[in-house]
Amino acid sequence: MKKQRSIVTQTVMRVSGVFITAIILLTIVFTIFIGRYMRDNILRSKEEQLVTVADTLDSRLNSLEEPFVTLAGYTPAVRLLRGHYKLYSAEWMQAIRSVDTFLTNINLFSDYITDVLFIQPDSTVVYSMNDILRSGYDYVNADWFQEAFANKTFVRYASPHGREHMYENKGPYRTVTAFFPVYQSDLLIGYILMECDLSKLTDFFSAQQMSDSGFLILDEDNRMILDYKNDRSWSDQVEEEFLDSLKEGDCGATQNDQSVYIAKKLSNRWTMVSENSLGIIIQPIVQLLTVAALLMAVVLIFLVLISAYNSHLIKRPFNALIQRIISYDGSRSTDISGFEHAPQELAVIRSRFEEMADHMNDLINDVYVAKLKQKEAELEALTNQINPHFLYNVFQLIQAKAVLSDNLEIEEMIQALSRMMRYTMERKRESVSLKEELEYTDDYLMFYKKRFTQMFTYEISCDPELYGCRTCKFVLQPVVENCFKHALKNRTGGVIAIRVWKEEKDILILVRDNGCGMGKEALEALRCRLNGQAEAGGIGIINTNSRLRLTYGEEYGITIDSRESEYTEVTLRIPYETV
Repeated sequence: MKKQRSIVTQTVMRVSGVFITAIILLTIVFTIFIGRYMRDNILRSKEEQLVTVADTLDSRLNSLEEPFVTLAGYTPAVRLLRGHYKLYSAEWMQAIRSVDTFLTNINLFSDYITDVLFIQPDSTVVYSMNDILRSGYDYVNADWFQEAFANKTFVRYASPHGREHMYENKGPYRTVTAFFPVYQSDLLIGYILMECDLSKLTDFFSAQQMSDSGFLILDEDNRMILDYKNDRSWSDQVEEEFLDSLKEGDCGATQNDQSVYIAKKLSNRWTMVSENSLGIIIQPIVQLLTVAALLMAVVLIFLVLISAYNSHLIKRPFNALIQRIISYDGSRSTDISGFEHAPQELAVIRSRFEEMADHMNDLINDVYVAKLKQKEAELEALTNQINPHFLYNVFQLIQAKAVLSDNLEIEEMIQALSRMMRYTMERKRESVSLKEELEYTDDYLMFYKKRFTQMFTYEISCDPELYGCRTCKFVLQPVVENCFKHALKNRTGGVIAIRVWKEEKDILILVRDNGCGMGKEALEALRCRLNGQAEAGGIGIINTNSRLRLTYGEEYGITIDSRESEYTEVTLRIPYETV
């Protein structure tokens, strides 16, 4: 016989090949996915960092609005702007002291506001807080002042414009000017000007984890106001169109061959930009992917070694199993047609397994068919089963009536019995119309009435429009049967009333008797059994409630109310469903 390669070896090689290929493909997919994910995550982190810094700066700039408005409405400040006092008069000095006291009480002015000026429309300075800004400077007609005044923002901000307006050797090196026009009755009476120390205004930058290139602040014309690292040339690094497209509060990103720029527009129309080199974004990705590649290589080597070792281990029990099967039946090895090139193990197992499988299948089929027939017979017997005592009593009654009554009554009873038998034996339908269920119940009660003429009377009330509603079979018989077994047993003059009505989207069927009723403890115990909170025991009304809930849902079923020696009411709730 031609020597065949082991099925274990073939399987291990094929599975290993598929697995290694899958790992390589997953590594490539993982590389692409994790690279994009890390890039997006790094950019998202940089954007969140920029937003935090920009919002803090925006908040500081917006905090100037309240002092401006307060000063514009402060009477001594307004009178100084209008030239109300004579220079160096007592009233003038008192107004100066009042403004000094007012500004001293505002903590903001002890931080990053270096000086405050009150300027009349002709550039006359009528008040200076720290005498850092020149009083003889023509502020109103300066180009930087006119350019900032043209911006229709609440507070005007002027970009850094040198130190000509400041006394020599006074004040901080880098400042930004903010001023607020003061109007009375739509008449411009002057300006309140504040000089801000840009270094203190942005001192919180050092608390942030800076990117490789730091932050930039640009004015509304995209000119540089502040470069946090002081080591770059800004011209033409970011397209003007991108910066101009940003609206107040917007945040966006763009990139060139060397860097990624993230920008946010502040409320005063300045733009804050974070410059991030591509190296700081790519470097972590390259490092992670290098580690992933090395890890995958180790995994592949380990997989090859494990596969070879497992192949050796699996082959030994296979060979032992083959020898055991051959030695057990004592037969010679034979070739199987169409199976010459199959692996050795599979050829031996198949030749023996097919024989065993045929026998096992025959046995299983025999047992399975027998069980099916047995179940079908049991189901047929259960379906056709009917209370033998009831049939016996009915036929005994028919026999008696045949002697004592005329043929019309006997015919009526036989027809009723025929309807009941047909309704009972028809097992194909689990759902019937309400009319059919009520007619069956009416026939059932009629036979009891003829048997026990003094025991009870009954009535059935239902709107004919509800006859088409669908319900489960045999839901009323167990309830009515309980009336005879418990409520009206050994009594006369009983009344059984069945009433059907529609309530919103449901149908309610009430079965009421004036029998012995139940006490509170017995009623509560029965309700617990209905709700599954106690062992149900028996069948009848408990099973009927379970059938309704299984068929229609937990909100449907049976509820019971009773009062001892007075009445018992059983209410069935089903959904209103028609054919």
